[in-house]
Amino acid sequence: MSWLMNKIQLPDHHGVAASLWSNADLIPLPPSRRTWGPWAFVGFWAINNLCISTWQTGSSLLGLGLSVWQAMIAVIIARIIISLVAVFNGWVGAKWHIGFSVMSRYVWGIWGSYIALVQRIVLSIVWCGVQSYTGGLCITAMLSAIFPTYHNMKNTLPASAHMTTQQFVGFILYNLASLPIIYLPPEKTKIPFQYINGITAATMFSIMVWALATAHGAGPLLSQSSTLHSSTELGWGVVHGITTVIGSIAVGLTNQPDYSRFARKPGDQVWGQFGSIIIIGTIVPLMGCVTTAAAQKIYGELLWNPPDLVLRWLDDYSSKSRAAAFFAGLGLCMSQLGINTVDNAYSGGMDFAGLFPKYLNIRRGAYLTLAISILFQPWQLLSSASVFLTVLGGYSVFLGPLVGIQICDYWIIRRQQLKLSDLYLPSSDSIYWYKVGVNWRTIVAWVIGFAPALPGFISSVNPGIVVGPPAMRLNYLAFPLGFAISFLVFFGINRMFPPPGLGEVDDSDVFGTFTDEEAATMGIEPYQGAGRGDLVLEGEAKDMHNEVVGSDLEKKIPRVSAAADLV
Repeated sequence: MSWLMNKIQLPDHHGVAASLWSNADLIPLPPSRRTWGPWAFVGFWAINNLCISTWQTGSSLLGLGLSVWQAMIAVIIARIIISLVAVFNGWVGAKWHIGFSVMSRYVWGIWGSYIALVQRIVLSIVWCGVQSYTGGLCITAMLSAIFPTYHNMKNTLPASAHMTTQQFVGFILYNLASLPIIYLPPEKTKIPFQYINGITAATMFSIMVWALATAHGAGPLLSQSSTLHSSTELGWGVVHGITTVIGSIAVGLTNQPDYSRFARKPGDQVWGQFGSIIIIGTIVPLMGCVTTAAAQKIYGELLWNPPDLVLRWLDDYSSKSRAAAFFAGLGLCMSQLGINTVDNAYSGGMDFAGLFPKYLNIRRGAYLTLAISILFQPWQLLSSASVFLTVLGGYSVFLGPLVGIQICDYWIIRRQQLKLSDLYLPSSDSIYWYKVGVNWRTIVAWVIGFAPALPGFISSVNPGIVVGPPAMRLNYLAFPLGFAISFLVFFGINRMFPPPGLGEVDDSDVFGTFTDEEAATMGIEPYQGAGRGDLVLEGEAKDMHNEVVGSDLEKKIPRVSAAADLV
């Protein structure tokens, strides 16, 4: 067994040795890997909004009884809230260049961070499978358009499979197509994602134009009135709509530092977080509503899922329809490859790297996320596990409090001051050790934050458990209410029981993370070694690290970059 573990251990990467608490993907990023400027973040957030799930937002909101225009009001308010949360929660990554896995160590404690990591990993795996299944439908549309034999393929799978042979082939091919994109490190995805965004935007716009032209305008859906008649019902319907939109992206809001840490400098991430989230995040749902309304006039049914609409084009199987279906399927497939890589595969990979840093980096973790997501059989979840999907969709009950704690801790409690070296010391010598490696303040504030919405959440999962309207309305407020409660409770607890080490920072740039200009601005001593391939920990800090970590960890944490590597 020891031979096998040694065999699969991560090799040194640019001189960085993997240990039980760090590897090249977990240490604060060096300048050479911080390659994302403002436009890169605009593209990153465009990936998150130019996607099928955002297109389908109207489906969820109209299902609550809202009209299209009331739904759009809810979308705009939600997008403004999302952008603000993204900016504040992601700033720690842009300034200190650490990701969610390491950030969780000062929030939850060195060992307590696993509570947050495991939740994120499970959510990434499940959503990766769901998005892969949708991507497989896009592949199915493409292959059906090209090959008549595939279009007329006989289904050989039993009804219990909840999947046709066509869909299974499309699902497998989609996952294979994901492999080369996942192989790229996140900092090298700027150019591919620019092409993906351009192709996806052109595809979505073309689908909308076709629908409006064919139907000679939008259908009755756009003029349909709300089914909520009283002002109270309508008000809570809009509130529910706002929290539904926030909940759809809550998983991605929790780990903002994972991506903001690639910023060349703090602030580069802000324009993408505001511009793409608010503008693109509002336009795409409106396009989805307009297209679905027009398609209703054409086909007599609501087709919210774009692949379903594209497959309807093949009813007559003319050369014109086949060409349109192929290119639309291609554009939608590119969208799914982008969103699934960013939101799920990379995110899962980063969290796996935080859980097993000696053996998993982002790339290995991302491939593991993809592999496990296939074992989850997402087609079964989408077809039959309605309770499971309700839990998945309502998980913002638990994520809102988590994000509230993260923002309060960094901005209010610590006032943006961190001691990076202690985030990698798994002992009581670390100021982030707290009690046995767990920050009890975070656990208490988190539980108190999600408790009020729990009865309504349970009732939504199991309708047999009936609760009153007040409890359900608390559930409608899940993310913002939990955020506010945990924020305030965490603040109060930390005022009464201050954690150790507040205001402490390293005297010098321990990890070679900052340029000399950044170090001067932050008031710390720039790295004085001969080069950025030298050891991270020197002198007393190195001796302390070796004493604390022991033989199970590497005695050295190497430096990784050169000032000349700045992009």
